[in-house]
Amino acid sequence: MKALNKDVSGFSLIELMVTIAIMSSLVTIGMPSYHDLIMRYHVKTEVDKWLLALNHARQAAITSGNIITLCPSSNGFSCGKNWHDGAILFIDNNRDHQKDDNEVILKVVEQSKNQQVLTWRAFQNRNYIQFQQNGFTWNQNGTLRICSADPTLKYNRALIVTRSGRIRPSSDSDNNGIHEDAAGDNISC
Repeated sequence: MKALNKDVSGFSLIELMVTIAIMSSLVTIGMPSYHDLIMRYHVKTEVDKWLLALNHARQAAITSGNIITLCPSSNGFSCGKNWHDGAILFIDNNRDHQKDDNEVILKVVEQSKNQQVLTWRAFQNRNYIQFQQNGFTWNQNGTLRICSADPTLKYNRALIVTRSGRIRPSSDSDNNGIHEDAAGDNISC
């Protein structure tokens, strides 16, 4: 029989316990930062998606010379009620802000994947936005609010649309960590 090799090295139980304690401390410290990073990524992705859709609608109206409507849609074929279900962008030949069979859908916006709540608050409580051939809206300004499932307001964002068709993202003008809408109020849905 061979003798056991006494030169084999490894970790002692105390060394393993110290390593696990250090690792758990680092994970505990890092998790809130990781959560914040993930939440910011989700909201930025959603804001970018809707900014692209609004800009696409405005640009399509200008280049095609048609009225373009963007409305919420849960099925990708007709207008609905909830913006977080997604939306359709279509050429609105009769300007009735409803997708008819003979009207062409230019883009389907996917539903929100991260449990965000989206609301559109506009002049005259219209649940759609239309762009004219010159890129202006039909005397309609409004705010698309994108709110996180997180109970704090710090992940809420908005896209503000002016009557001239200009679209701008919300900002944190008072540096309190919460974005404000066009009126200067904290964004909430």
